[in-house]
Amino acid sequence: MIQHLTKLAVLLTVLLVTGCSIPTPSHQDSSRQVNIDVVNSHQNKLSTFNNWSMSGRMALIQKELDERDSFYVNWRYQPTYQELRFSHPLKGQLAKLTVSKRQATLVDSNGATRSAVTAPVLLADVLQVYIPFEQLRQWLIGQKTARLNNLTYYNNGTLASASVVQNNEQWRIRWFYDSQTNAELPLPEQVHIDSPTLKIKVQMQEWQTHN
Repeated sequence: MIQHLTKLAVLLTVLLVTGCSIPTPSHQDSSRQVNIDVVNSHQNKLSTFNNWSMSGRMALIQKELDERDSFYVNWRYQPTYQELRFSHPLKGQLAKLTVSKRQATLVDSNGATRSAVTAPVLLADVLQVYIPFEQLRQWLIGQKTARLNNLTYYNNGTLASASVVQNNEQWRIRWFYDSQTNAELPLPEQVHIDSPTLKIKVQMQEWQTHN
């Protein structure tokens, strides 16, 4: 009986570690030379995509500490308000992050609340690592942000990769799309964001638009 319980505990541990893991998609061809009109057309459409929700998975890897966290995320974005709910399939809701123009607030599963003026300040206080949250929601949908360089694109004009200096660190962003989609507005299937100290992987499972 004890042996069976031990095996069950090991199995649950493996599921907790791998159940939310995000495999890297296969290679997708990209280029620095694409039709700029196609690129601009896609970016113009993204500029009006400002009331959406996304459900998916997120992984945070702190490289120097070799710490890995993975969880499910539901992200609702509006121009003046954002709400992110983080959860685990066995542990339920882990935390809720709300962001307005005046304040960012994080409430954990025990009801403890922490607030700061901005989300990057709050997350740095909680996680002890800088996260470019103010750009993250734009990168999430494949939208360009200021100071991006070394850009490459896919044939349909969507972003494939870029780099940028944030918080005095060099960051690299890679976008992956469902090659089978014929959507009028292609949205990423995965986004990978790397710095010397942190790796963020987001896998989108469902996008919804709201009026």
